[in-house]
Amino acid sequence: MRYVIVDTSSILFGLAHRKDVLGIAERSLPGFTPLISGGVIRELRHHSLNKGAKGASARAALSILKLKKIRVDNTSGDVDSWILRKAVSETGSLVVTNDTPLLRKLRLSGVRVMKLSKSGKLK
Repeated sequence: MRYVIVDTSSILFGLAHRKDVLGIAERSLPGFTPLISGGVIRELRHHSLNKGAKGASARAALSILKLKKIRVDNTSGDVDSWILRKAVSETGSLVVTNDTPLLRKLRLSGVRVMKLSKSGKLK
């Protein structure tokens, strides 16, 4: 199975720009199954406690994830480490992240990485 692993940063970035990165990934990448880490859920729950725009985006993201029934890997530990391990071990998978340091690590490891643009395109 080929996964499109979606990071917290791209989910929050997308919602800040009124874009659904999970829906975009599903439409733009046929044959890929969206996957997130349980750590992404924990990060979103943490951010959802904030009162500002980021908190509102995190709350919306949690609702969207519940509605879409996105596959969640409940492995514990650091989210970025999980993403790197999973992407390397699942041949043919790719990662969507707007976290520049993570993006660099993934590319150095030979993982295909995409970013969500403000216009809603995966590049």
